[in-house]
Amino acid sequence: MKKNVIVLGIGRFGQAVATNLFERGAYVTAVDGDYSKIEKIANHVSSAIQADITEEEAMKSLGISNYDVAIIATGRDLEASIEATLICKDSGIEEVIAKATSKSHARILEKIGADAIIFPERDTGERLARVIADPNLIELIEFSDDFSMIEVKVKDSWVGHTLRELDFRNKYQMNVVGFLRDGEMIIDLDPDMVIENNDNLVLIGTKENARTVRLSE
Repeated sequence: MKKNVIVLGIGRFGQAVATNLFERGAYVTAVDGDYSKIEKIANHVSSAIQADITEEEAMKSLGISNYDVAIIATGRDLEASIEATLICKDSGIEEVIAKATSKSHARILEKIGADAIIFPERDTGERLARVIADPNLIELIEFSDDFSMIEVKVKDSWVGHTLRELDFRNKYQMNVVGFLRDGEMIIDLDPDMVIENNDNLVLIGTKENARTVRLSE
């Protein structure tokens, strides 16, 4: 099952997120008030729409409540970030991920219901350093000072077993949110799906638990 993702705000960060998700098999709608940005990204996502992300009626007309995930990729305009986050939460989107540019911005977004916060400007250099330092870590996104999403190569001891057999969540205190297999992201998870040798797992949890998983055998 494809995951439906809407990305609101197509600056450098929004463009990178939208195009990468599309390449990984998600259905991605990119939205921005600037037509030149929409024109630029149109061929690299499922759909691209010019609209004011702070206008509730405009967002409703896009069928925003039908999306599984909303990514609020605008950050420097604090009011737009807050308005877009509120609209997404009020529309019942299950997972709202918002970009923050400061700790105070992040606290506001958390208080109005954002499910996860990301600091892309702060994390970019750190992410690269971690990838180089840790060969088992494919990619890391920090949502806050405490929580991270990581993509890891499967351990030899996991191959041939299911998540249920491994009791993965209880053992590692990390939630498996996806499998990357043969270049395709599997979001609709079956706990009885057997882990294969070339799989990558996408996990979310605390930084400490993420470190434990990466260092485990």
